[in-house]
Amino acid sequence: MSIIFNSSKKIYWNEFDKALRDIPELSDKERDYVNSIFQDSLKGGLSEFEIKKEIGRLKHKPDDPLDFLEVEKIKRKLMEYF
Repeated sequence: MSIIFNSSKKIYWNEFDKALRDIPELSDKERDYVNSIFQDSLKGGLSEFEIKKEIGRLKHKPDDPLDFLEVEKIKRKLMEYF
């Protein structure tokens, strides 16, 4: 069974930044870190698949300043756009 993602919908910089600002648990430093991780991908917009892929990387990055719960909150907030 294959999973098909709706590739026509994308999230762009303004929506991405607003979503991060809507997470009160993220400090400015953490928000800047997340922005730096997604910066290149955001140039053409992020699809649902790309967000899930990048979030997966954040979850498994040992030197990441974010804890698991913060990463999950980011994922949930970004997925609201789809």
